[in-house]
Amino acid sequence: MPTGYSTFEEEVFEPLHAYKSIYKRKLEENAKELFNELEQKSGIDPEANRQTNKKFYARKAERDNLDKKISRNKALRIILIVLTVVSFIVGIFSIVRATQNDQYLKSTGGLLALILGLLLGVLFLVILIFVIRPKLKRLRTGRDELSKEIDQLLKEAWAQMNPLNDLFEDGMSIRLFKKTVPLINFDLTFDSRRLDYLTSKFKFNISKDVNRSTLYVQSGEIKGNPFFIANDLIHNLGTKIYTGSLVIHWTETRMVNGRSVTVSKSQTLTANVTKPCPYYKEEPYLVYANEAAPDLIFSRVDSDAEIMSDKQIERHVSKEIKKLNKRAEKGMVKGDTFTTLGNSEFEVLFGAVDRNHEVQFRLLFTPLAQKQLLQIMKDKTVAFGDDFDFVKHQMINVIYPNHLRRFDFNDKASLFYGHDYEVVKERFLNYNIEYFKNVYFAFAPVLSIPLYQQQKPHEYIYKDLYDSYVSFYEHEKVVNAMNATELIHPLSGTRNILKTSTVKSGNFYDTVKVTAYGYQKIERVDYISKRGGDGRLHQVPVQWIEYIPVQQDSYVNINAVTEEKEETHADKIKKAIERIAKGDFASEDEVKRVGLFLAYVVKKVSDKK
Repeated sequence: MPTGYSTFEEEVFEPLHAYKSIYKRKLEENAKELFNELEQKSGIDPEANRQTNKKFYARKAERDNLDKKISRNKALRIILIVLTVVSFIVGIFSIVRATQNDQYLKSTGGLLALILGLLLGVLFLVILIFVIRPKLKRLRTGRDELSKEIDQLLKEAWAQMNPLNDLFEDGMSIRLFKKTVPLINFDLTFDSRRLDYLTSKFKFNISKDVNRSTLYVQSGEIKGNPFFIANDLIHNLGTKIYTGSLVIHWTETRMVNGRSVTVSKSQTLTANVTKPCPYYKEEPYLVYANEAAPDLIFSRVDSDAEIMSDKQIERHVSKEIKKLNKRAEKGMVKGDTFTTLGNSEFEVLFGAVDRNHEVQFRLLFTPLAQKQLLQIMKDKTVAFGDDFDFVKHQMINVIYPNHLRRFDFNDKASLFYGHDYEVVKERFLNYNIEYFKNVYFAFAPVLSIPLYQQQKPHEYIYKDLYDSYVSFYEHEKVVNAMNATELIHPLSGTRNILKTSTVKSGNFYDTVKVTAYGYQKIERVDYISKRGGDGRLHQVPVQWIEYIPVQQDSYVNINAVTEEKEETHADKIKKAIERIAKGDFASEDEVKRVGLFLAYVVKKVSDKK
């Protein structure tokens, strides 16, 4: 059995090594196996699709070549039109001169201008009418015929692939992840029970900040210890500097060599205004709850160790550890409990120097944990190196992996749709490989800590009744995936923060109120006084945008998936549609499908603006 892997509940104590030696290959095998299963189930003929796309790409290349020829001939036509006009102008000019001056045509130049002008004009006109025009017509006809053939081939290729496209489902990457690393168990949905467990037992502090909205969320557990991965849209009202300019002109009179000389001058005056401006960013993170080291609090930021050479790391550690040792010595006098670890490299690179509990810190970060974390942080080839911030507040751990900012881990079925079998297969395999790598290394910091996998939570008694089937995180994820124009204020010209609150829950539906916070954008102009070089004050116009807050309340019904048994995605959607059809709900074209959920707007209420 390779190092870093245990058969006992599939524990992972050496995540970097386990990824290299086991999981990367295992995921690739699982992804290929799943794709092959879908292919067989779909009954498509890959070879027929290859031949169809081969013709499609060949015809498309022919059309592109025709487009180039058409462009060249159109350019030639323009040149010939210009030359024709110029030639006839020269000929007409010669005739006019001849009527005014009898001697003009007797001159060699005049006669030559008349003959060449008229002859070349006629020649160019003949080429335009009898050569270029028919050629362009033939080329365009050929292109139109090719376009029809291309459209037909594309339609045929899509028809060949649609049985496979229809089998792709949202969340397939999560299922592959679970199959590859059974230790990390993902939930079907982030329900209210899971959120209650996090808040009541592990003291997770729910923040319903109106400046944050969940774009993506996926919950689960590791040996009973709950977690969720999320990506939030964050709003911040800051300021923006706008700049305007005005060009002024004036004259000055000077004496030069005893003479009065007037000099024209100009100057560009600039002015700035600072105005409020909203800013938006996305922040992915992992929340993991565990009872180990329940009093420990610390924070650390990434060290960028992966971009440093071994010598640079050595110098950096040598310099910083001296400072930390001095701090520890001074702290002893003041009663500070901070003491440096024996592993100076880990102490400096991990950098959790604000920790409040030395005993629990050492209990958590054993020599094995230190070793594995250093491997991850210093890695330059396998994954992402030290690109994560880590905040622990008692039983709640929050990891901020920077690499998730660069990857769309909202695994949707539409990512794999296509008309070309080879392209679809490559896209499916590559995305799932990248998905696994990105999500796996978001977990890597907590997987490196053995105690986090050995510690199982004590039993927890769930409530009998919750206000909603799923958590507000799931509600926000769903409404953020809906058509934005249905939920945001009609005057809003910016991104919107969507916040939800449960109105009622029952019959497998959560009815939520969605409040969309955005801004109306109005163009303004300020005039700023600036003194110019002419000694006068000038009003410099500065254009800026005023952002006026607007909001709209909408009421949305969200179908709640509560089935515990393993059903296909299609089965769940079919059941949900049947429930909609039985009640006085929306028509099918009004329903938005978001993963395992069906949602639709009940009503909208805008504020007065």
